Amino acid sequence: MTEIPVKKSCDVEGCSKESKKTVSREKAGAAIKEAGLNLSVRDKVTKAHLCADHYRKIKKKLKKDREIDRLRWG
Repeated sequence: MTEIPVKKSCDVEGCSKESKKTVSREKAGAAIKEAGLNLSVRDKVTKAHLCADHYRKIKKKLKKDREIDRLRWG
């Protein structure tokens, strides 16, 4: 028997849209705060589910952070 995937909603307070992207709360914490977003999830949750609109607000910051991390590898 196959399970039907549960559709998650966006974790930003006041948003009830369907989640399109999942980001690590640890890595995206600064980007989320800079965008002025408040998450409505508990502290023990490691992933934040974001709708397309809210992900678009933080993706440039996340890209810059990934580039810095890549420079540290090599």
